[in-house]
Amino acid sequence: MSYVLNLKNTQEPVKAREQKPHDDPQAAAQNIRPAANKPQLPATISWQAPEYTQYKRSPDWYWSVGILTIGIFITALVFHNILFAIFILLAGFTIALYGARPARVVTFTLLGEGIRIQDRVYPYEMLKSFWIFYHPPNIKEISVESHKFIMPHIKIPLGDTNPVTVRAYLQQFMPERPQEESLIDITARYLGF
Repeated sequence: MSYVLNLKNTQEPVKAREQKPHDDPQAAAQNIRPAANKPQLPATISWQAPEYTQYKRSPDWYWSVGILTIGIFITALVFHNILFAIFILLAGFTIALYGARPARVVTFTLLGEGIRIQDRVYPYEMLKSFWIFYHPPNIKEISVESHKFIMPHIKIPLGDTNPVTVRAYLQQFMPERPQEESLIDITARYLGF
């Protein structure tokens, strides 16, 4: 069953205009409307979730990795490319090991100064924007765009956290900009990573 979650903000926030010395204070006060229906957000939001989605892998998956690795290894040897052949063996072994490893449970915390993942804090000054990909039960994550060249996107699984609360909290500190899922993410999900 597919769920649709409307994360669009239907009301524009009302901004108070700057008061100039010649403005009437009463007139300025009339333009400010109290946000009575706006829920109070907590000081921090914290949750625990697996570091990545753990897919169940059958023995056929491991056989496929092994056969593909040996096939590319033999092809590299036929073309006398020993270095590439060694690289393929290491890559195949690493993929099989990574596939067998259980996902760690990680603590995620949204703070006033930044986003904490375990013991590492990413300050909001280093982050550009965010987007929430929410297509339960498989895709429930926050994608945060960073200023760093080496790690431009930080993927944070939501687990069982309410995405509406997380979205409202993050909007206080950085803009929400639509993002597309990368080809690497789509391919990895298709292959079971």
